[in-house]
Amino acid sequence: MLISPLPIEMNNIQSLINARRLYDSCTNETAIELETINVLLSFVNNELGGWPILQGSSWNESSFNLLRLLLKLRQYDLNIIYGCRTSTDDKNSSVNFIEVYQSNLALEQRTNYDQETKLTMAYRKFITDLALALTNDSTMISTDVDDIYNFEKNISKFHWTLDQQNARQNETVRTTIGNLSQTFMTFDFTNYLRQIYSLSNINLNDNDVVSVSELEFLRNASLIIDQSSSRLIQNYFVWRFIMARVANLPKRFRSIQDPFDEAFRGTSAQRPRSIICGNFVNNNMGFALSKLYIRQ
Repeated sequence: MLISPLPIEMNNIQSLINARRLYDSCTNETAIELETINVLLSFVNNELGGWPILQGSSWNESSFNLLRLLLKLRQYDLNIIYGCRTSTDDKNSSVNFIEVYQSNLALEQRTNYDQETKLTMAYRKFITDLALALTNDSTMISTDVDDIYNFEKNISKFHWTLDQQNARQNETVRTTIGNLSQTFMTFDFTNYLRQIYSLSNINLNDNDVVSVSELEFLRNASLIIDQSSSRLIQNYFVWRFIMARVANLPKRFRSIQDPFDEAFRGTSAQRPRSIICGNFVNNNMGFALSKLYIRQ
């Protein structure tokens, strides 16, 4: 669908044009190899507030703003720690509500953090090697990598397994935007959700329904964030952004991920570019593609 000719009546649908343009740019490996890494670094520095691990002691802590960082990451379809989406009521398809839930861990299962393994060593080496490839200042890389990993390991202790999610569905809290602050004593989810939806020109009112699952995880993760330094939080969230974008980097950077993939997935072979890019477009512009599939 991304490369075959569109029906004439769909040639001018901007969302589909954008999806195909994104796919073309993703599969254009020649352009990717010619493009310097400065494009990524410029975005990280100007839009996300920088990746401290690359800047050593020169990173400016006063520039840190967690809410702004989370909102910017949301614009690039990244839910890190805090997940949020609009869902349809099972009993009334005309009614929508907001879901707040735990997001995924980098190593997916919390058991992967229980003890030192080939996987945890490969994960830390992945962060280390990528950082070394992106900067000449290595003074704080080792310390920052350990801090990033230990932060995620601490959060993983509270991450719900699939069995827990199924067994504890009755613990889901149903509330409203106006009363959400009574559910969370730390992170300001009310303001966070209002600003997320305002990005799409949607103004939430106090009566809008919010469903909160994995509440224990969200509360504990928020406490850990509150007790952590700005440098650590900035390092972790920007790392998760970069980790999600390695597939879009030149091959010399993608190859740094191979040992991690071998430890994590059992293979270091990179998937065909067409599959990587097809998944990337579907994850980021799925609604646009759904329109085409439904039509055909």
